[in-house]
Amino acid sequence: MNGRSVASFKTNSDRSLQLPCTDKSLLAVVTGASAGLGRALSRRLTARGVVVVGIARNDRELHVTGENCAPSSFLPIRCNVADFFDVQTAATEIQKNIGTVDILINNAAILDECDFLSSNADRINDQILTNLLGPVNCVRAFLPQMLVQKKGRIVNVGSFAGDDPRQGKLGYAVSKAGARCFSLALARELESKLPSVIVTEWIPGILCTRYGQPDGIDPDVAACWGVDLALDDRVELHGKTYLKDEEFIRTTTIRQKLRKAVASMF
Repeated sequence: MNGRSVASFKTNSDRSLQLPCTDKSLLAVVTGASAGLGRALSRRLTARGVVVVGIARNDRELHVTGENCAPSSFLPIRCNVADFFDVQTAATEIQKNIGTVDILINNAAILDECDFLSSNADRINDQILTNLLGPVNCVRAFLPQMLVQKKGRIVNVGSFAGDDPRQGKLGYAVSKAGARCFSLALARELESKLPSVIVTEWIPGILCTRYGQPDGIDPDVAACWGVDLALDDRVELHGKTYLKDEEFIRTTTIRQKLRKAVASMF
């Protein structure tokens, strides 16, 4: 945990916020905090005594999130996760003015249903930039802080959309498939750093949000699972995938079985 003094940090909207960062307070960054699951995660984390920096592009909605959180415990920062310079600037300012980040929840995502053949390529690319490169940018910006303090927790919010692509959702499916691969690859990359930084993929299921379904899971219910997972830093969770509130066991592919069989011969 970090030793932090009370910080007065001016956000991109030129507003200052007093954050009670004490020696015992954890500092979390939640991307996509302006609505839906990100807003619910922020509210649940602050209710548990965690100081939250909420990142999103919609400054106005970020402040609505702040109004739903515990007093003086949420800091909104307008930031585009698809832009590495923007994310790196935010990470530097957070470390300078508040302290080192303990928890990173990569939640930001967009879904733009469109026909691949008749749509502008930018509509596909924007989803890949946010949903796949967004988590890459955020981890690259905040991971060095965690490694220096030898403690950190990364939760990547995932989806099975890439496992079963639907018509009109090519950009979303491709980006989410890549994001799942990134989470697994990141865990492998950081195995030598254990138990310093614990990486887990979390798939909350289909939610009742703008990009979900009317009969989906209440984001506030899902946020309870996500917060419990984010605050659990057991090394056993590294590289695991959780579906809702239970561990999801990956099916071994034929390639993996063959690789293991060949390896056992030597």
